[in-house]
Amino acid sequence: MKNDCAAKAATRVHEDNADFPRTELVVKTRKTMPLKSFTDEVRACRDLERFLKTPTILLDIPHTQLYKIMEEMVTKLQKNLDMDEEIAIQATQGFFTSQHQDDTLTSVTQLRQTIQGVKYRSQGQTEFEQSWLTTVCVLPNIKQSYVGIARLRHPVNFGANCEEVKFVVVVISPQKQKFTKSAVEIGRTFSTLLMVDVQLRLQLTEAEDEAQFKDVLGKYLHQLKDRRCHKEDVEMSGKSENREGDKSYSWRDVGRGVYDDLRRRLPHYKSDYVDGIVGKNTISKLLATVLFLYFACLLPDIAFGTLYQESTGGKLNVFTCILSQTFGGLMFAIFGGQPLLIMLTTAPLALYVKVIKMISSTFTWNFSAMYTMVGIWNAIFLLLEAFFNLSFLMKYSTRSTEEIFGFFIALAFTADAVTATITDFDLNYNFPSATDVNSTAVIGQCPTADLCFRPVNSILYLVLMLGTLWLGMTLLHFKNSPYLSARKREILADYSLPISVVTFAFLGSFIFRDIKSEPFYYNKETAFELSVPDVSNLPVVAHLAAMGLGLCLSCLFFVDQNVSGAFVNAPQNKLRKGSAYHWDLVVVALINTVLSIFNLPWLHAALPHSPLHVRALADTEQHVTSIGTVHDEIVRVRETRLSGILSHLLIGASLFFVDILQYIPVSVLQGLFLYLGLSSFIGNQMFERMLLIFTEESSYSPTHYVRNVPQRTVHMFTLVQFIQLIVVSVFGFVNLYYLKMIFPVILLLLLPIRHKILPKFIEKKYLDIMDQ
Repeated sequence: MKNDCAAKAATRVHEDNADFPRTELVVKTRKTMPLKSFTDEVRACRDLERFLKTPTILLDIPHTQLYKIMEEMVTKLQKNLDMDEEIAIQATQGFFTSQHQDDTLTSVTQLRQTIQGVKYRSQGQTEFEQSWLTTVCVLPNIKQSYVGIARLRHPVNFGANCEEVKFVVVVISPQKQKFTKSAVEIGRTFSTLLMVDVQLRLQLTEAEDEAQFKDVLGKYLHQLKDRRCHKEDVEMSGKSENREGDKSYSWRDVGRGVYDDLRRRLPHYKSDYVDGIVGKNTISKLLATVLFLYFACLLPDIAFGTLYQESTGGKLNVFTCILSQTFGGLMFAIFGGQPLLIMLTTAPLALYVKVIKMISSTFTWNFSAMYTMVGIWNAIFLLLEAFFNLSFLMKYSTRSTEEIFGFFIALAFTADAVTATITDFDLNYNFPSATDVNSTAVIGQCPTADLCFRPVNSILYLVLMLGTLWLGMTLLHFKNSPYLSARKREILADYSLPISVVTFAFLGSFIFRDIKSEPFYYNKETAFELSVPDVSNLPVVAHLAAMGLGLCLSCLFFVDQNVSGAFVNAPQNKLRKGSAYHWDLVVVALINTVLSIFNLPWLHAALPHSPLHVRALADTEQHVTSIGTVHDEIVRVRETRLSGILSHLLIGASLFFVDILQYIPVSVLQGLFLYLGLSSFIGNQMFERMLLIFTEESSYSPTHYVRNVPQRTVHMFTLVQFIQLIVVSVFGFVNLYYLKMIFPVILLLLLPIRHKILPKFIEKKYLDIMDQ
């Protein structure tokens, strides 16, 4: 009987201790973080301010067990901040990796997540700051963050590298929370306070009660704010001094900017060719870029040539667009200062030519002569702007103004594709009524020029357009996929545009050849006649009008050319050979003088082709920031003229088989427009900030403006940019010629709006941060 009782007792003891000893794995990740900047990061002072409004402070805690300390602190938080009892229990347990909570939890290694200070000495020595410890906890069912600070009665040994802890900071935060308000970020704020200022720790140690403890933190917060204001004043004065000390040009320094550009770029002229053939994977990159530029320039020339054909009555057409692209692109690639800029006729130029045609028709002036004179006056004003150093005004062009213009260009490409699709559906996506079944109006026929019963054509149009976009974007981002080898993925990404265009052109012209669709208009017999218009027959009023139109047109050229140059020469592209804004204006003026004389379409540097050209010639790597985010970073760009020269030689060769190019369906051209438009949104900070409005705060990327600018200010700045974009779009898209005449002036007005009006509503320091 006694043996049975002893066996049962042993069984009960065994069952009670069945889980002990328990074996498990604990993952420890050591992650470094920068100290929080109280002068730059907007949340730093706000975290301390919020804590001081309802502080939870415990002084001279006698416990030496971590669990007891945490339990007492959470109890104080529950009492001070009206925390739910169940949440308090979850929080106490959530700080530890072990689910068995008792007095045995005494080591820092048993805490789930901690923050400590560390100093790296010479010869690889690491020294931990052992006087304080921050521990954080994340709970899914709370609405706000809680912070508590405990000062222990005596320094306590919590284990390795944590042997004389005097202060313990606890942070409890919701799971779904904006990055800058997360538990780790709040913990980083208080850890930085205890890490960087020994005097502050001494004053907190000597505080006699909670009120004095709070007073010490309040005075320190006031000092931090004073330092922040002082730093801003120093930065502003420093910027003023730099602005005064910058190498500037006055109107007396005629031609100085052009001279400096030539002196800067000429020593690199030989390397502009060598860099296109020397180096690892350079030949492959060059060939991929040549093919990319061939399709990216040729197909828009075909599309804009069709627009010119309609708006000018055939004076300008597809052939003249390709011829102009060949001549202008080659000349700029050879003689331009920044060869990575890509010359192209653009939608604003096509609209401006339409305005000239409308004015010429209204006053019965010869359009060809008027076109020539407007182009010559435009070139004259461009030369004046170059030699009087007006490109130096681009120092006032900020990232935000450039992105508004880039966003507008992307919208223009996208709008062209959408408009063309709607037009095709209006024409073809129709069905005969019941009364028309027995008549000539049957499926597949066109009773009138404006009405066709060919719904299958519209469906194919949509498939080819969206297919070109889908394949191009998929291959462009294929390098981020796990398939194939890294080199093969990179090759597919480099050739994404040519592959998508060729693939869907083949599908549309051969696989679906039974579905007849209208090709772009091209008449070989009347394609081009080399002649110089007689401008002497224009009346004086026409010459004055041409001068006015030329002045407005030069503003458009000035903005497009310089903004494209700013995108190309952006610091993140890491170009080494320098810019040439003034000389590039001279080259563009001379090129367009020749084009104007022979009635060929005008050209200037274009978006998004120019920055996409840079990206095509670049080697990129994925970099991990100190806060754990991953982003693509340009390592090197092959600054060469060969890509521009070879691609435009290919475009010139296309003049001999323009009729063969008609096999490329118009829908594929529109798919290319969508590709160019949507791909230019990548990296556009304005577009990214617009998405933040519809993004959950906990999913915000930790960008510099999210960390350093108040959220409300970020959204207000984005809203102001959006309003400016709407105004620019109204003047750019509305089909009223007098609005299009002043469209270039509207673009220039973005500069004074940014520097004179916006600072009245948004603090300048925040504007500068968002323009970084």
